[in-house]
Amino acid sequence: MNRVAVLMSTYNGKKFLCEQLDSILSQTNVEVEIFIRDDGSTDGTKEILDKYAVKEGIHVDYAENVGVGNSFMNLLYSVPSDFDYYAFSDQDDIWMDCKLCEAIEMLRKSGKMLYASNQECVDGDGKSLGLRYEPEKYIHLKPEEIVSRNMISGCTMVFTKEFFKILESENHRPSFALLLNRIHDVWVAAVASLYDAIVYDSRAFIKYRQHENNVVGAYDGGLKKRTKERMKKVMHKQYRNGRSMLAKELISCFPDIVDTHPLLKICAGGKSGILKNRKVLRSYTGESAFAFFAKTILGLF
Repeated sequence: MNRVAVLMSTYNGKKFLCEQLDSILSQTNVEVEIFIRDDGSTDGTKEILDKYAVKEGIHVDYAENVGVGNSFMNLLYSVPSDFDYYAFSDQDDIWMDCKLCEAIEMLRKSGKMLYASNQECVDGDGKSLGLRYEPEKYIHLKPEEIVSRNMISGCTMVFTKEFFKILESENHRPSFALLLNRIHDVWVAAVASLYDAIVYDSRAFIKYRQHENNVVGAYDGGLKKRTKERMKKVMHKQYRNGRSMLAKELISCFPDIVDTHPLLKICAGGKSGILKNRKVLRSYTGESAFAFFAKTILGLF
């Protein structure tokens, strides 16, 4: 039976945490161990984790707050390398009991290293809101597509030991600053895309909970939330240039692979090259011509 390490970062997640942990522990046809890094919770999450930590196969580390992206990757670097497969988990979703075995089967048949899937969106009460993506939806799997607009969620990811070793290698680790700007799932998806290693499943084996405290969600939250996100980028330098920063770090960490992806170098190279290639890049971002031009000129690409 395959051994799977499930990696979860928690932060003030007491409301839905028990339901998610129970759904992971109920996975069929696999042996699961859960590794949890609490990112400085203050709401009672630690008390819940203390109760689960006494169970066999659950490991909890209480750590300082570094943000979701750095928390997940710091956890990955600390996990043993002897598992057959690895998976990321959010703290507030619900997994169907066959999620892991279905992912492993697709990885085995495809020969790929990273599995990702669709999601069934649900509200705070668990009521279905429908699939995040229609089954026929084109999903970005190429590096330049993912850099421009990632469509793959970390909470659906399952990956092989081989890919785990690529990610945890010290010369392949992204900077702290990048993971504040572009979180772990964007980095992991982009790295896998360099190796043409992603298999995407249009089916959903996860109930992806949408609520007011989501760090990242399927819905944009309306004009007020979009405006707040845009102002954060304008006011705080560390949140700008996320796409070009991601491209630069991929080039730095994987110099022998990126030569086959010239658009990555264009994304990393500055405003003039981005604007010269705006037609193809904008087809990936889905932005209007004006929005793309403005973001590039203002240093927000």
